[in-house]
Amino acid sequence: MSSFVVVTPAFNCADNIRQTILSVIAQSYDQWRMIIIDDVSTDHTGDICSHIAREYGFSDRISVVTRTEKFGETRNTYDICSALDDNDIIIRLDGGDWITDIDCFHILDKAYKESNAAILWTGHRWAYTGHNISGPIDTSISPYKQPWKSSHLKTFRKSSFNDINKANFLDDEGSWIMIACDQAVFLPMLEKAWRENKPTVFLSACMYHYSINLEDPGLFSTLRSKNQKMSAEWIRARGYIE
Repeated sequence: MSSFVVVTPAFNCADNIRQTILSVIAQSYDQWRMIIIDDVSTDHTGDICSHIAREYGFSDRISVVTRTEKFGETRNTYDICSALDDNDIIIRLDGGDWITDIDCFHILDKAYKESNAAILWTGHRWAYTGHNISGPIDTSISPYKQPWKSSHLKTFRKSSFNDINKANFLDDEGSWIMIACDQAVFLPMLEKAWRENKPTVFLSACMYHYSINLEDPGLFSTLRSKNQKMSAEWIRARGYIE
């Protein structure tokens, strides 16, 4: 059986982190553990996570890492993944989002065994809608030259993360990339797998609930949204650093 490690960066998601954790605890597949990184939350997110783990008897499988300075998603993912075993399969689940079905890990286990995938991602939904931006990618060209289709649920073998130049996760000033972090983390692994001709797999099953307020008329016009778009475009234009 595959050994899954759920890596969950979390910031100020006290109101819905319970749903995130329960969606993992509820899995019918048993070979998993969860690492939650509380990235300097001001709403006691970390304390709530620890309480939930104790409440349901999973303190031995759910650990909470508390930051005292802001690391951001890219560095948190990099630091945690670097310390994991090469045989682990990492599942990236953001704090406040959740897994949609109790059998998702079983499906992932079967898909990894049958495909020998280096990286695998699934369909998702934006809030309670059918909106989804994930899909298959063209294996004939670099992932950096394609639209972003490798969104949630993002999973990968830890071995796919090994030997990637750390510079891929940093900006040109040498600081950790702090926005559009999903692409900052995932695109280098996709590129590495593509160059090494290793399988990358998209499962169309909707396995991920993305918590987003689609009723907010200014959702995509905020300064953060504009900066996120600019950062993603910059990451793709810079390309892979060997």
